[in-house]
Amino acid sequence: MLSQLVLPGDNPDVAGLVMRHENGAVSTLNAGYASAGENYVMNIYGKKASALYTLSTGMHYLEQGDKAPEHVPFEKNDTIAEQMEEFGVCIRDNLEPEVGGEWASRSLAVIRAGVKSATERRVVTIDEIMETGE
Repeated sequence: MLSQLVLPGDNPDVAGLVMRHENGAVSTLNAGYASAGENYVMNIYGKKASALYTLSTGMHYLEQGDKAPEHVPFEKNDTIAEQMEEFGVCIRDNLEPEVGGEWASRSLAVIRAGVKSATERRVVTIDEIMETGE
């Protein structure tokens, strides 16, 4: 689902995507650009463990049976700069990128399927996008 609530122009500023994965798992992705401030949050729930990331508190991990989540230290990075650096190394040294070819196309197909699904108000699969190239 997409909606334009606040920002000018034709682009949606709020989006919600529900995905059913090949292994049967279901996940959601929500993005909102019409807010008073930045709040990056990621929750990952599994049968035996879960993880929570927020921009302000960092990463926390909780295994089933634990009394409290454990903070997971990690080095902050600039993901766009990392990707550009990897791309440059691949070109310079004639190497294959870490994610390329079929997997890069499938990653983009997830985004395209989400937009097409919201626009056409129906389920759109990654395979449909890969087959039609739309």
